[in-house]
Formats: sequence, C-alpha cells, structure tokens
Amino acid sequence: MDPRLLDVIIGLSGFLVLIVMLALLPMVMMAGIAYLAAILIFILFLSGAGYLVNEKII
Repeated sequence: MDPRLLDVIIGLSGFLVLIVMLALLPMVMMAGIAYLAAILIFILFLSGAGYLVNEKII
C-alpha cells in the first residue's frame, strides 16, 4: 500500500479515536482526567501506528 495513503488513513482513524474518547471518557471519569486520558490514548495510537507503518515500509 502507498505510504502516503496509509498515513492519511491512520490520521483519520486517529482523529476518530480522539473524538470518540473525548465524547465517551467524560461520562465515565472526571472531566479533567478524561480529557488528559483521551489525549494520551490519541498520542499512543498515533505512535503505535507510526511504528507499525515504519516497520512495514522498511
């Protein structure tokens, strides 16, 4: 698969993960901690996806 297309797909799915976490986590946790957790999950998602893509390309 084209690496640029894969990056776009990962970016969009990461954005969707962030939106879902921002909507759902405050229902379960305190608001401040939930927003920090959503951002942390987003960063971990993008880092993990980038690592996996980098391994497949090389």
